[in-house]
Amino acid sequence: MLSKHTQRKRAHAREFSRVQPTNLWHNVPEQERIGVLAIIGVVLLGILYSLTFAGAATSTISFTVISGTGVSINVIAIPEKRVPPTGNNGTILTVEVRSPGLTTPLLSQTITTGSGGTFSGLTLLLDPGTYDLTAKGYSHLRMLKQSVAIAANVTVDFTDSGTSPLLCGDVNATTGDNKVNGIDLTQIVGGLTTYFVRYDLNRDSAVNGIDLTDAVANLNETGAS
Repeated sequence: MLSKHTQRKRAHAREFSRVQPTNLWHNVPEQERIGVLAIIGVVLLGILYSLTFAGAATSTISFTVISGTGVSINVIAIPEKRVPPTGNNGTILTVEVRSPGLTTPLLSQTITTGSGGTFSGLTLLLDPGTYDLTAKGYSHLRMLKQSVAIAANVTVDFTDSGTSPLLCGDVNATTGDNKVNGIDLTQIVGGLTTYFVRYDLNRDSAVNGIDLTDAVANLNETGAS
């Protein structure tokens, strides 16, 4: 017969075993434990990768911005053959600024000139200096001014007071292809029964034979590169 002391000791041990948490991990076979640890490692590596490299990708996104203090210039661009010839010279005009001798624009801005063919206060986000500038009208070939000294309030006259006006007739595609050919003539002919302002080369509020004749006069002409 067990002594009372021994009985109490065994009862205490049984009670202690009931309240202790069971260590299930030790009951898992070794190969399974290795597999679980491997899965946990892969998950942690994936989280670390996403935090490290996703953050790096975001930080390296950049936008090309033309640096400079900004220069405000004035623009003159007179389209040819407008009717009437005065007070009727407004157009949508795309102005490009390039490094001298190059054709890739440093920046490009689209403006709408007034009835006199002028636009005041075109802000170019670049430093004062010497640049090539181009101007392309809504239905016109591109004009080029080379080695222009750009500074505040300079006036750039692309058409030499109207003596070298913007040549009309480039009406195909969204912004034209900088040449006048049969494609342009075909589109103007197709617009004779309707009104589309881009085909109204002389801006007399009608698309007719006069506009077609104006385009034919510039057939095979190509604008500046």
